[in-house]
Amino acid sequence: MKTYSIGRDLNCDIVINDSTDVISRRHALLNITPSGKMTIIDQSSNGTYVNGIKISPNVPVPVTRKDTISLAHVAKLDWALVPDEGRSMKYAIGGAAGILLLACAAFGINHFVNQPETPQPSSSTITATDSLNQKTKKLAEDSIKKAKEDSIKKTVKDSIDKAQKRPSATTPTQEKRSRKKPDSQPQKETPKPKPQTPKRVAG
Repeated sequence: MKTYSIGRDLNCDIVINDSTDVISRRHALLNITPSGKMTIIDQSSNGTYVNGIKISPNVPVPVTRKDTISLAHVAKLDWALVPDEGRSMKYAIGGAAGILLLACAAFGINHFVNQPETPQPSSSTITATDSLNQKTKKLAEDSIKKAKEDSIKKTVKDSIDKAQKRPSATTPTQEKRSRKKPDSQPQKETPKPKPQTPKRVAG
């Protein structure tokens, strides 16, 4: 932080010409931070005014370059006499940022220009890759074909097993044979006894 003394003393940083001696030899102090923020401290006998308002002695009061600072209502502070620390800092930061940006751009261009080319695969590598792809494709086709054949075989075997497990149906001819043959000759009926006629007795 930089401090600038303001007064009619010739040893002050900002000298105010006053023949009436109303302005103090060391009338006020102006403090400026590296970021550009400013405060003013009154050290006078007749007072310091910011925008027409008298400030308390020995108390830092924030000010900007847009404010009107009156010294005992005799003279006003000329901001052109106050170095613009904030602007200098902004210029310094901007310059540093510009240099850094240029350095990054130069590095990027240099890296892009000197980047080694990506090696192209040789013809032998391409041939080996194609051969490997063909083998993989053939293995996949063979596997699918074998799976289909196994599925067909299993279906046929299951059908045969089911057919063997079913009970054989009796054919109509066998059913006829199994029935008991009726006797070809009819059974002889037992003759019924004839009724006896009563015998007549001669008288």
